[in-house]
Amino acid sequence: MVAKAAQLERIVRELHQLPQVIGAVLVSRGGIIIASSTSEEAHAETFAAMGATMSGAASAALSEFNKVGPERIFVEGRDCVMLASDAGPKAILVILKEGREGVQELMASVEVAAKLIRETLS
Repeated sequence: MVAKAAQLERIVRELHQLPQVIGAVLVSRGGIIIASSTSEEAHAETFAAMGATMSGAASAALSEFNKVGPERIFVEGRDCVMLASDAGPKAILVILKEGREGVQELMASVEVAAKLIRETLS
């Protein structure tokens, strides 16, 4: 169990080290932090809880049309992007990045990380 926790922390820390990423959190679907790497001024608990809430709301909206998901949620701010990705039946990976450039690269990195997390948690 300790090895799994260390692996999850490493994955999240590596995402936070990507260019302009200011926060990376692996959160349970209930909003509890599993692993976190954020800048000091951020409240990781709030960020994690709102990421889980956003994912839950999207899931509820899709279910109204008998659709399953979301696999990924993408939010564009004026000066940032946030990406929430399905990381298995128990987890969501939420990333916040300064600026709006480099989104394709970020999505590719998050996809690889989410796959590693699913494998680690299985």
